[in-house]
Amino acid sequence: MRIKLHTMDLQIRNMLGWGSKTEEEFETQAQTLLDFFKEVKDKDGRTLYDRVVDENDMILANSYAFFNCKALIKRDEFSRPIEDGDKIVLLRSLAGCGGG
Repeated sequence: MRIKLHTMDLQIRNMLGWGSKTEEEFETQAQTLLDFFKEVKDKDGRTLYDRVVDENDMILANSYAFFNCKALIKRDEFSRPIEDGDKIVLLRSLAGCGGG
């Protein structure tokens, strides 16, 4: 099955080794989001799971992940099954964009 991973975030694109590319489609045998996050590796060989998930299986505080336009926040959301054509979007928070 094919899953799309998308990010406009320069830091994440650099981490993945994408340069100016913002999306890639992965051929995967993963059955769940967790499987996918543990399968996809960055340019240094580290998995997305290692890069954007903390020790409590939560997305890091400075990162955002969306699965088919729905935010991933809770640890049990990683058990969601994935299907051909699904899309995952990764973003980082923007420093200095607070109100006030």
